[in-house]
Amino acid sequence: MKYQAFINGILIAATCAFAGCQAPEEHNPLVVGDWQGTEWLIFDKSSGMDASQVHFGFQEDGRYSAQFGNQQQQGVWRTERDKLYTTEDGKKEIMVKILQLDSLRLVFEMNRGGQKETLKLEKK
Repeated sequence: MKYQAFINGILIAATCAFAGCQAPEEHNPLVVGDWQGTEWLIFDKSSGMDASQVHFGFQEDGRYSAQFGNQQQQGVWRTERDKLYTTEDGKKEIMVKILQLDSLRLVFEMNRGGQKETLKLEKK
């Protein structure tokens, strides 16, 4: 009987330790809402792209939609500290670094093909 209690205790401790190692999935409430691009930089210089054509909608339930011109996508999103992860339906997860986030502005940095790109958005 003591042996069984000992084994059960070890199993419970191992389960708790394993669960503690998992990064919590977060949905930062500041991200939730509709966002429109205001500026798109490549290596901190104007990209020449019309950032106002970029729109993101992040829902509380972890779904998102995005549009850039005629291109549209939707999927799921999550945050982890200063990272924003999106997974378009049927595709792999991608990550951008959040440089600024408050109730009015979202600025994130992407690495596209070795280029540092910064997209600035404002809440609509």
